[in-house]
Amino acid sequence: MLFNTILRILKSYRFSLIKIIFFELIYLIKGYQGNNITFSKNNLMTNNIPCPYYFLHKIEKIISNKDFKIFLDLGCGSGRVINFFNKKLLNKKFIGIEYFNEQFLHCKTSFEKHESIKLIQEDFTKFDFLQYNADCYFLNDPIKDDLIFIEILKKINSVINKRNILLIFVNCNNKILKSLKNIACIESYYINDKKGYSIYYAKR
Repeated sequence: MLFNTILRILKSYRFSLIKIIFFELIYLIKGYQGNNITFSKNNLMTNNIPCPYYFLHKIEKIISNKDFKIFLDLGCGSGRVINFFNKKLLNKKFIGIEYFNEQFLHCKTSFEKHESIKLIQEDFTKFDFLQYNADCYFLNDPIKDDLIFIEILKKINSVINKRNILLIFVNCNNKILKSLKNIACIESYYINDKKGYSIYYAKR
């Protein structure tokens, strides 16, 4: 199953495959963590397939000069995104919310010595994640049900007028993202209709 999944992922990136593989190798050599792939038996949550380093590299160039303090990864999986940005961005606090026990324990072990990282084991679709007053939200295709994804966006939308907000979506339904209001898309990069990312920013 793992081999077939990796093959399917590689095929989905098509003409950008060389770039994807290049950045994967570079960051693996550098010792970056969070590279596990696991399969979901849950009807709601998607498989844990880490965000491509190529995307993270491009995203970091955009958000590095933005004013935010708390980065919240909804569905942090094995922690690739948090590990990447924790090394790249200074003076930020990182919060990861993960539903699956195996991935949560993996993250907890990996980041136990990092004071800037807080991990929570919860179903973020039901959990009050707004309590952490994050001003940067990251979602890497964590939900199978588009209706639930819309509800998550509504929650985040409710705080957009209260502070500067960065929203980063990877491999999410781009049509649904258009429902976001009062916030501008500052970067959108898609390899095809399913693979890519969008960055939204509202400054108050």
